[in-house]
Amino acid sequence: RRHSNKKRRRVDEKADRISDLPDALLLLILSLIPTVDVVRTCVLSKRWTSLWEHVPKLDYSYKTDKKMSHQFVHRFLISRKPCLLESMRLIVGSHCEAINIPIWIKYAVEHGLRELELDPYSEKGNIRLPSNIYACKTLEVLTLKYCVHVDVPNTLVCFKSLKILKLQLVHFKNDESVRRLFSSCPNLEKLDVKRYVDNVVNFTIEVPSLKSLTIHDCSDGDGRRGYVINAPYLNYFSIKGMKDYEFSIENMPELREAKIIDVYDINTEKILLPLASSVKRLSLSLSPLETRYADSTVYSQLVYLELSTSKTEWWNLLMVLLLNSPKLQVLKLSRDEPKKSHTERMSNPQFYKPVNVPPCLLFCLQRFEWERYNGLHEEERQVAMYILTNAKHLKEARFSTKNRGLEEKFEMLKVLAREPRASPSCQFFFE
Repeated sequence: RRHSNKKRRRVDEKADRISDLPDALLLLILSLIPTVDVVRTCVLSKRWTSLWEHVPKLDYSYKTDKKMSHQFVHRFLISRKPCLLESMRLIVGSHCEAINIPIWIKYAVEHGLRELELDPYSEKGNIRLPSNIYACKTLEVLTLKYCVHVDVPNTLVCFKSLKILKLQLVHFKNDESVRRLFSSCPNLEKLDVKRYVDNVVNFTIEVPSLKSLTIHDCSDGDGRRGYVINAPYLNYFSIKGMKDYEFSIENMPELREAKIIDVYDINTEKILLPLASSVKRLSLSLSPLETRYADSTVYSQLVYLELSTSKTEWWNLLMVLLLNSPKLQVLKLSRDEPKKSHTERMSNPQFYKPVNVPPCLLFCLQRFEWERYNGLHEEERQVAMYILTNAKHLKEARFSTKNRGLEEKFEMLKVLAREPRASPSCQFFFE
C-alpha cells in the first residue's frame, strides 16, 4: 500500500506540474489558444479558477464553436479583471448584433489595445468602427475585413504607433476618408490593400514611412479611377489584378523588390519607370500586347527577374528585359497553374532571336530556372536553347515539368541536352 501511495503521489505531481508555473508564463500559454478554450480552463482546479480573467488577449471566432453564443464575448469582457487587453481578434457571423462590435472595440481601446483583427459578416449593413479607434495611440497592427465601414473623422485622428495595416474589401466613405486614414499614420511600415467596388475614385497613399505596399484590385476602373502613390522609402511593392486605372507614382529610390501581376489596359510606363533605377528583384506577369512598354527603360540594378510564360508573346517582353538589364544574375520563368476549363493555352506566334545578344547573357547570368517547362511548345524550346547557348557564365540551369508522361519528359530532356551550352561549367538539372 505504501508503495502504491508513493507511486500515485509521483503521478499526481507530474500531472499537475504545469500548474506550478508562474502566472506570467501561464498567461502567455493561454494567450495562444482561442478564448473559448481559455475560459474552459477555469474548471481544471482552484489554481485555474480566475486565471483566465487576466489573459491580455481576446480571440473569438464563431466558426470555432458555433454552439457558443456571440454573447460570450460580452460576458468575457464584463467578467475579466480591469487589466490590459492588448490583442483582439473577432470573426463574427450574421447572428451577432452589429451594435455590440463597436462597444467591444471601444472597451479594448480603453484597455491598451495593440493589435486588432475584425472580420465581420452582417446582413444588415456594414459595421461602423467606434470613434475612439481613430485616436488609439497604442494600436500597432490593424486588420479590417469585409463588412467594415471606414469613415475617418476630420479631427482627433492619430495612429502614431500603427506599423501594419491590412484592409481587405472594406467599405470607405469617400476619397477624403482614405487620405485622412493614411495621413494619420506617421510610422506605418506595411500596408496591404484588397479592393473590389467601393466609393473611392482616387485612392491616395501618401505615407513617407511606408516600406512595404501590396495592392490587389479586383474591380474595373473604367478609366475614371486611379491611384496616387507617394512613398519615397518603399522597399517592397506589389500590385495585382488591375484593369483600366490611372496611376501616379512618385520615384521610389529605396525600392528593392517589385511584383506586377495581371495588370490590363494601364499605361505601365507610369508603374515601371519609377522603379527601374532602383529595383533589384522583379516579378512580372504581363504581355507586351496588354501593356504600353518603353523599350528604352533600363533596369540598372536588376539582379533577379521572374517572368510568367502564360501571357501572349511573353518572350518579346523577356528579350526586352534581358537587353535592358545589364546586371541580371538570376532568371526564373514559370507558367501559371492552368484553370480546370483550360488544360492548354492558345498557340503563340513564332519566336525570333534578337539581333544582338543581351549583355547580361554574355557577362552576368549565373542561374536559369524554368518551372512548368513544356518543350512541346516550339517557342518555349527555342527560348530555352537560346539562353543555354548564349549564357557564357551560367553555373546552373534547372528545368521542372508537371503533368507530363515519362516519354514526353525524356524527349524534352534529349532536345535540351543535345544543344551545346556556352558555359562548360554549367550544371544541368531536369526534374
